[in-house]
Amino acid sequence: MGYRTLSLGLVLRALFLDTSAYDAMRDDDNPFVEGAFLVVVVGALTALLSLVGQLIAWASTPSLTAIRDIILDVYKRQAFWAAIASNAQAQAIFNSWWDLAWRVLPPLFGAPNPATAALNILVWPVLGLLGWLIYGLLAFGFARWLRGAGTLNQTLGTTALAVSPLLLRGLGFIPFLTIGAVLSTWQLICRYKALRAVHRLSWQRTVWVTILPFAAYLLFWLLIAGASAGVIATLVGR
Repeated sequence: MGYRTLSLGLVLRALFLDTSAYDAMRDDDNPFVEGAFLVVVVGALTALLSLVGQLIAWASTPSLTAIRDIILDVYKRQAFWAAIASNAQAQAIFNSWWDLAWRVLPPLFGAPNPATAALNILVWPVLGLLGWLIYGLLAFGFARWLRGAGTLNQTLGTTALAVSPLLLRGLGFIPFLTIGAVLSTWQLICRYKALRAVHRLSWQRTVWVTILPFAAYLLFWLLIAGASAGVIATLVGR
């Protein structure tokens, strides 16, 4: 079995953009395996910490059912309610929209949902692996197109270190704490450092290699949207 490069110290160094961390992962005997392990662990760990936060928030938040009943009672005291109550169809429509609103709006506004948070312990590592593989493959293709020197194995291993900022997402165990788009920017910089270390391109070319996968994502979804619109237009035309 080969030498294990990956460690907490390496991940923290990568988080704070230490070039030697990316060089060490590049020179590992099997960076792909190390990278895959890191992506899975970070995904599961951050999801677990998020679950803890959701449980704390759920335990300290008033019951949504009680809140819903109080608001409904207030509505029923208003003058307009008599008109709704006297019309069975109007009351049925109100009830359907009322139920839909209470299913959709609480999660959108950050209501605690421990069940979803528990499911994320499985979902986040899988999504993390897919995102990492797709980005790494695209970045490798663009890097070789621009005459990069690294291998696919090295590209995947080092770009896995870009999940290190997601450790901050683990602070979700603190109720109501939200970390915004800074993580995306931090990850982008980590990917730049990784690709520069592997492919030894100029900084200008490395910038292009870093951002071109996102352009490919956008183009793909635009094509999907265009094809879908064409299919819908054809079906409507019939």
